[in-house]
Amino acid sequence: MVRGMLVLSLGPGELCRPIYSRIFAAERLQGPGAEESPTEAGHRHQRQRLRGKEQLAAVARQVKSSCILARQAADKPLPDFGSVVTEEFVSLQDSDLGVFCLPAGDIFAEETTVVWMAVLSLGFALICDPYENLMLAENTLRLMVKYFTEHLKLLIQGNDLVLKTDRIEAILNTFLPHGQLMFINCCFIQTLEKELNASMFK
Repeated sequence: MVRGMLVLSLGPGELCRPIYSRIFAAERLQGPGAEESPTEAGHRHQRQRLRGKEQLAAVARQVKSSCILARQAADKPLPDFGSVVTEEFVSLQDSDLGVFCLPAGDIFAEETTVVWMAVLSLGFALICDPYENLMLAENTLRLMVKYFTEHLKLLIQGNDLVLKTDRIEAILNTFLPHGQLMFINCCFIQTLEKELNASMFK
């Protein structure tokens, strides 16, 4: 299962921040006590939210580091994170793709695998269970990034991701329902595309 999905900004220097996230399977820190008061329950939920933000920020930093290392190893120039992007220059052909494992206790309590993709100034990552089908996760991520860039034009200067979260949710619900990866062929993709267009542009 996919535990979470992350979109992050790959800024210059140390700047690297999550700008959208979706958690499908939250990690539990500590269960509710037998006589937990509403105040204690609120504090526990707040701790869980804060830890979730810290975990996502740590994953984002790992994705950026992996992107830089992948470019250096391939003797490719590092992305110009500060460049102005216009529609005619947006292409996934020069994207970077990779995977890394996080040992248990590193960021999450359990072992985790992260499949990531970087396109210009944006990074995308699927946080997966260690036994997940990585080829299927990679294909699903590629497909979703294609829709993120083509339909939402996330890489075009002036587009505000915050204003498009409902469409991002529609894409995730279509191709990654409840965090479950699906085996899909071309015919199934066409069917899903019709459903997605009907939900996004109705």
